[in-house]
Amino acid sequence: MRLAWSGVVAASLLAGCALFKGPQMSQTPSESLWQERRAALERIDRFALQARVASNGSLGMKGDLRWQQNPDGSFDLRVAGPFGVGALSIVGTPSLVEVRSREGSQVTNEPEAWLRRKLGWTFPIAGLRYWALGLPAPGSPAVIELDAEGEIAALEQDGWRLEYDEYQPAGPVSLPRRLQLAKPEVTIKLVADRWDGLPGVDTAQPATEPPLQ
Repeated sequence: MRLAWSGVVAASLLAGCALFKGPQMSQTPSESLWQERRAALERIDRFALQARVASNGSLGMKGDLRWQQNPDGSFDLRVAGPFGVGALSIVGTPSLVEVRSREGSQVTNEPEAWLRRKLGWTFPIAGLRYWALGLPAPGSPAVIELDAEGEIAALEQDGWRLEYDEYQPAGPVSLPRRLQLAKPEVTIKLVADRWDGLPGVDTAQPATEPPLQ
């Protein structure tokens, strides 16, 4: 379990902007640690993530997720259920992607809406590249809550609430191990089993844990 949160650090803060204190106010230790941590995380321009995902509600799904993030901003996301059922890939950039599945392929700038319409489930593709690292996505307001180590314990952005239950060592930084993403209609649990391809790091692999419940 995470340590008790140190409190809300920023309300309606534009992610990507620095956290500022007034001239008469000093930062708490957790806020100072967050500033250092955030700078290190923002330098991560590439990674390969292997994870397990499970969601409930009307958009329920369960399977394996693989995300390849490239330095040029492009990515390759693959999701597959048990034994490859419901496999799909989403390849492209934040502004334009190609979605491939048994239903065929389509180029779209709204992959989340496409998934919901065609497959009956969805997840936050736009923000996940940042949220998986424990960062707010740039360009939209975010509310974050920090723990004593300066790691994000909870994040609210773009209609989603994320709760970070566990972090794991990954070279010079710690990265999320277990997190939960929730909207009124769906809750998604994600367990990061393996981080590869981080700048200056070969592999970060935790011990094996039981399947998602």
